[in-house]
Amino acid sequence: MKITEKKKKTTPVSLHGIPKWIKEYRDRFCMDLDQLEQSSRNFLAVNKVKSSEQSQDNNQSNEDDDDDGGWTVVSHSLKKTRQRMVPSTDKTLNRLRAKHKRSSEKKELVNFYKFQMTDKKVDQLEQLKMKFELDKQRITQMRQQRKFKPF
Repeated sequence: MKITEKKKKTTPVSLHGIPKWIKEYRDRFCMDLDQLEQSSRNFLAVNKVKSSEQSQDNNQSNEDDDDDGGWTVVSHSLKKTRQRMVPSTDKTLNRLRAKHKRSSEKKELVNFYKFQMTDKKVDQLEQLKMKFELDKQRITQMRQQRKFKPF
């Protein structure tokens, strides 16, 4: 008896899931070297043409800036350096000192703790009481000085 051996056919196995994704990812980056070389040469040729056109445009614009006698016309730039003026008078110095003093006072925390805030409120109340007493005395003095003037 003769056993016949069937030749195994190598059929492509359909990939599913992660192996399929891995194969697709690797195929995306596989590139023929001849094709890569050809695409890079095309890219360089196109860029060379563009750069030569730009250099010709720049040369024409530079030629436009030249005057009849060969002089180059210089125009002001948009960026200007600003030098701060040194205050020379006492008035401006005093103004700057006062401004600096005000800004440093704003940065300073006078009442940082709670007890400082309560002390400040108590002091304000005492001052108000003193002003009230002074006003009462002034009012009594004004009443005493008042004279009867019918007409």
